[in-house]
Amino acid sequence: MLGADGVRLAVRTIAGPAAGAPTVVLHHGLASSQRIWDLMVPALSRTFRVVTFDARGHGRSAKPSAGYGLDHSVADAMAVLRATRARRPLLIGHSWGAMVALELAARHPRALRGVVLVDGGITSMREGFATWAEARAALAPPHLAGTPVKEFRAMIPMFFADAVDVTPQIEDIVLAVMRVGADGTIRPRLNRANHLRILHAIWQQDPPALHARLRTPALAILARGGDADWDTRRREAVAALRASGSPTRTVWMDGIHDLPLQHPLELARRIRAFARTAVR
Repeated sequence: MLGADGVRLAVRTIAGPAAGAPTVVLHHGLASSQRIWDLMVPALSRTFRVVTFDARGHGRSAKPSAGYGLDHSVADAMAVLRATRARRPLLIGHSWGAMVALELAARHPRALRGVVLVDGGITSMREGFATWAEARAALAPPHLAGTPVKEFRAMIPMFFADAVDVTPQIEDIVLAVMRVGADGTIRPRLNRANHLRILHAIWQQDPPALHARLRTPALAILARGGDADWDTRRREAVAALRASGSPTRTVWMDGIHDLPLQHPLELARRIRAFARTAVR
């Protein structure tokens, strides 16, 4: 299907338990792919029709050299909603995907039944990095192109700080963000220049201001226990949201940032509970 300005997006739709089941649309994070939701899809599809997609520059979607600001990211997501006939779905985003979901909910409140932010969309990057140059220097992606695929596979447990049992299915999910060449080496599907373009858009975003504008039921599911400094920043951000009168509800899960891979069933359960009790 086509996103904003005609960019080709890879989309999949999983039928729900019956015709007319409510729809959830899932937006992955930066340098990830729609495959990160694979472990959750069976549980979610028992209640919902499920739509996932690779954002522009990612996975099997097209990779133009422009259109990575939040205006285009929101427009792409809206195009997915229209193309899949997702009428007022529950929008779920992870990490950067949560930031896109928050932006969409603030701009187009009537388009959604509710929004779920999975470990993202709460803090402002500018609180940690006063300038874009500082953020770029600290957060630029590692140079992985040319790494032998066997060596990359051996690195996967370290990506999760040994908190995830790396099954063959999880290996496949992680490898989905890479192209494997005929010579047996990898290259990220999201190239470095586009990665930095998205990172710059993240640095520019002001999540607290967006939360203040929300008129859509919102739930933030935040990981805790992975990094003490991050936990402190997120607690402070949550306290600031509450003090501002933001309607966003927050809950915590013990785990690492990649909750869809570490605790897929518990995360799906919390999403179903939110849809049942908070979304009308």
